[in-house]
Amino acid sequence: MSSPFVDVAWLAGHLDDPRIRIVDTRSKPHGAAVVAPEGREQYAAGHIPGAIHLDYAEDLHDLATPYAARVAPPQRFADVMSENGIGDGTLVIAYDEGNVPYGARLVWMLRYYGHDDVAILAGGLPAWTAAGHALTTDVPRFPRAAFTPRVRPELRASREDVVAVAEGRSQAQFLETQRDGTYAQRDRDIPNNIRLSASDLLEDARGGRIAERAKLETLIADAGLDKTKRTIVSCGSGVGASGAYIALCEAGFTDVGVYDGSWMEWEHDRLPTVPKKS
Repeated sequence: MSSPFVDVAWLAGHLDDPRIRIVDTRSKPHGAAVVAPEGREQYAAGHIPGAIHLDYAEDLHDLATPYAARVAPPQRFADVMSENGIGDGTLVIAYDEGNVPYGARLVWMLRYYGHDDVAILAGGLPAWTAAGHALTTDVPRFPRAAFTPRVRPELRASREDVVAVAEGRSQAQFLETQRDGTYAQRDRDIPNNIRLSASDLLEDARGGRIAERAKLETLIADAGLDKTKRTIVSCGSGVGASGAYIALCEAGFTDVGVYDGSWMEWEHDRLPTVPKKS
């Protein structure tokens, strides 16, 4: 799709489109001291009609790294998509609560595997209910579809890529984008980072929409960033970084990779850290 977002009116008018799969991406926060209901519990209590549910760190994670919510390898990811009726010709619409960018996480995952027909519901579930649309507890079942993973390695940054930045051996711009609430729980950082919060790039007060263009450009300029340089985004578990990825791409950055292991992997592997700047 040309835009990473669709609005409520558009989705309401396309609920019966057989090409569309709606995905409720609400997930339990992983790697943070936050008490919240499981995503499946939220989904069971009420969701957009026709929506399936996928938790980024339960259904779509790499089983080899239980300490970090890295994206599942190609075959596992493809199997989950196929089993939920998401195939190569499917248009995926992801939604969340509009305050944590779980929808953006699924968008990044799908783009990483070469599937560009994906968008986020602007404003998330609150926008849907505010417009007077009903929720349901019915769980849909879809026939298996053929999903072909086509990896785009440039959309992902490895642990080794980030180590090179931390050790001063890489010219990539490395952005620490963990959202403010969870970032405040840390007192250490990965070396050589630039802080650019996903809480500013995607605004909770606007339902998780990308910041207005003027504000976005100011944030980028104040951080001293070059839109043409390789840019790696990190956060706590890959969620805020995926939101930052969406925002930076919309701002015109040409080479953005998500370090989806993020702080959870870095801390687990006891790699070098420095005190936070603020």
